[in-house]
Amino acid sequence: MDRSNITGVILAGGRSSRMGEEKGLIDINGQPLFEHIAQRLHPQVGEILISCNQNSERYGRNNQTVPDIKQNFSGPLAGMLAALSVSKTEWILFVPCDVPDFPIDLSERLFAGLSGQKAAYVRDPEREHPTLCLLNRSLLPALTSYLENGDRKLMIFLHNIGANSVLFSESAAFFNLNTPEDVALWKTRNQDPSR
Repeated sequence: MDRSNITGVILAGGRSSRMGEEKGLIDINGQPLFEHIAQRLHPQVGEILISCNQNSERYGRNNQTVPDIKQNFSGPLAGMLAALSVSKTEWILFVPCDVPDFPIDLSERLFAGLSGQKAAYVRDPEREHPTLCLLNRSLLPALTSYLENGDRKLMIFLHNIGANSVLFSESAAFFNLNTPEDVALWKTRNQDPSR
């Protein structure tokens, strides 16, 4: 696997309604959450893009930002479409801005789990995590058509294109920060020296 042929995309275009403020910009130990994500993602990819629809000046200080092409497309697929449209690499690795403990070998394991397909996504023993996925740039026409038909569900799109699910046994790695309580819990867990 050649990491220079993978673009990492942090999905930060959601509404963050349960958090009450922009998730990716929440301060965690003096740094916005998306920067924690970017630091974890950087060794796994050639370059990083931030998919966002607001606060692009803050997200874009050290990274290129990509707004949704069509603002009426809701959900992560809109950000994925925009990223596929501008990516210079064959592969694009997507991670949401609220899952700070994703595996440090995520791209490697998803790439190994492609099994000849053009896409792979994460599942753990309890559930699927489709926003953590590796997509080939050649899927752009299929995704464009899917969204133009009015479809929005990421999981259905992944099934439609024959994406492989890759099992990760470490469920805690995919804990996402949806509320201020989640953030407080995550901070507490990360200050625990026994971890």
